[in-house]
Amino acid sequence: MTPWLKRLTHVLMGLFLVCMATGSALAHKGSDAYLQVNDQPNLSLTCAVAIKDLELVLSIDANGDGKVTWGEIKAAVPAISALLATDIGITDAPVLVWQFDGLESRGDGAYVRLKASPSTPAGAALALRYALFKTQDATHRLLVAGQLDGKDLLLTVAPAQTQATVLRAGVAAAATATESATAVPNSAWRSLTQYFLLGVHHLLEGYDHLAFLLALVLPLQLLLWPRKVAVMAKVVTSESTSKDSSAWGRLLATITAFTLGHSITLILATLGYTSASPAWVEPVIAVSIGVSALLNIYPQRWLRTEVLAGAFGLVHGYGFAGLLTEAAAPSGLLGWALGGFNLGVEAGQLIAVTGWVIVSQPLVGKPFYDRWVLRFGSWLLVMLSAFWFAERVL
Repeated sequence: MTPWLKRLTHVLMGLFLVCMATGSALAHKGSDAYLQVNDQPNLSLTCAVAIKDLELVLSIDANGDGKVTWGEIKAAVPAISALLATDIGITDAPVLVWQFDGLESRGDGAYVRLKASPSTPAGAALALRYALFKTQDATHRLLVAGQLDGKDLLLTVAPAQTQATVLRAGVAAAATATESATAVPNSAWRSLTQYFLLGVHHLLEGYDHLAFLLALVLPLQLLLWPRKVAVMAKVVTSESTSKDSSAWGRLLATITAFTLGHSITLILATLGYTSASPAWVEPVIAVSIGVSALLNIYPQRWLRTEVLAGAFGLVHGYGFAGLLTEAAAPSGLLGWALGGFNLGVEAGQLIAVTGWVIVSQPLVGKPFYDRWVLRFGSWLLVMLSAFWFAERVL
């Protein structure tokens, strides 16, 4: 290796480690808050917000020791209540009074739960205004579930939305919905489409899932126009055509196996037939990246890639299921949300793989691909896997 190339490698390695350290908190689950809505006997709203997210805007860890104590949470409750009162509101009660309702543990850490009981006329139109973390985290989502007027409610809200989201259409809704709110009917189709988008969003912000997919596709030299490239190089042979077809066939088999694997556990876990603790699921997801990357460097002929993808896919499915189960979707809309979310995850997966195929085109087929893209990239993924594993275990 020439000296300049060695220095470049060291620089890239350093940049990679810095990015890995600063972005590790986003490795799997993004920023989500949860809102339970119920109108029996009176309207009540229960909001759960992650402490780690609140740290973006409030100094909950007062002494800065990296550990949030019960005393620090109690001291921060007035500030948290004021924050929610500013960023969450509904029609007829634009300023809500949020009362501390306890702590709860979810897959990505501890959450503070607060409750509001606004006084609104029975059957009145309800539109939700939500702007929590609007300027701090563009990926944040609020997952709303519950019941209004005996009908299931299930939807997602992004803080960047400029219009309020209608939870219930009242007498005045027809006159106001087009002026100040985006109507969200409580329908199966709405749940399907919104959770489809949530699935895409969840996959594309799940850096550990993306890293695992990259480890699977790195060894596959996928050319979008193999015959065109071959003609330009004047090396059209049946052998080269066969290799191209084989690479695309392996990609199809690998992605299909991963899809089947994570779909099985996603469905079973969401429907309550099986469960798994994030305490071991998250570290194993990190391990899956390292194992797949190491097999790129030290391939084992007896182990088929699609088998590995399917096996680890079962574990990744538990990671996907965490968001759906914690959303507490009502039974009447659970199937629609599950179907939409699963399809969204697959769409996000296809977007990610397609993006890699397009980006890698200038490199595929080059003499240095195996050494500097496949091997070097795989070693970086091994390091990333080890970092995430340590972070999730320690």
